[in-house]
Amino acid sequence: MKASRLFTSLAMLACLCMSSSALAADDASKKAERRTPVVVEFEGNDSIGVALFSSLQKKINISNPATPAREAKFRILLSTASEFPSRPGVGSVYAVVWTLALSEGSMEYYLVRDLGIVTPDTVDEVADRIVSRTDGVSARYGYLDREK
Repeated sequence: MKASRLFTSLAMLACLCMSSSALAADDASKKAERRTPVVVEFEGNDSIGVALFSSLQKKINISNPATPAREAKFRILLSTASEFPSRPGVGSVYAVVWTLALSEGSMEYYLVRDLGIVTPDTVDEVADRIVSRTDGVSARYGYLDREK
């Protein structure tokens, strides 16, 4: 009797483990279904900001499975400046704004914003954080693109 209860418990545990991996696979497929492209625009002339933009652009291009022929676009507006103008290699301040344009020339939806400080050591970490936030923004506001 105890052996059958143990077996039943182990079988239920195995089913739960398999279902959680199936849910993770569903989440990955949902991420791949995003159809609205993401465009990064940059304003700034500091070296750390340029490195952040370059890293962000590369990561967005890798994680952006959208069809580029679509008219609607999420825009990431990145602006950077040296934190200390007398020491430009120490750090930069950045501001990020996410918008959604449903068509070229139309008024854009202002979605969210973020700001922070980036150092040469944290460029990739900050770029990853912005990409992650972009995925969340596109999931939250994707319903505005009515062609989905």
